[in-house]
Amino acid sequence: MKKLFFLFLLFVNVFYIANALFGFGLKMSLEWNVLLGLLLITSLLYSSIHLLRSKKYALLSVAVLSLSLASLGWFTFINYLSLIMG
Repeated sequence: MKKLFFLFLLFVNVFYIANALFGFGLKMSLEWNVLLGLLLITSLLYSSIHLLRSKKYALLSVAVLSLSLASLGWFTFINYLSLIMG
């Protein structure tokens, strides 16, 4: 079950980064932005806690941790720019 959850989080992070880099043209509403932000924070916390507590699926946990850091950084940067620019 944990492996499937990690794979789901990995897919969400890769999809968000691919959407940001290649510009698939998906515009998200406020509700989707809040949901995505909570999902990115959850993946960051869950992967870091799992990495510290268990060595099982360590490589997958590191991949989710690094991608969630990158996704969350890009997410906050884009939302900060949209807040400043109006």
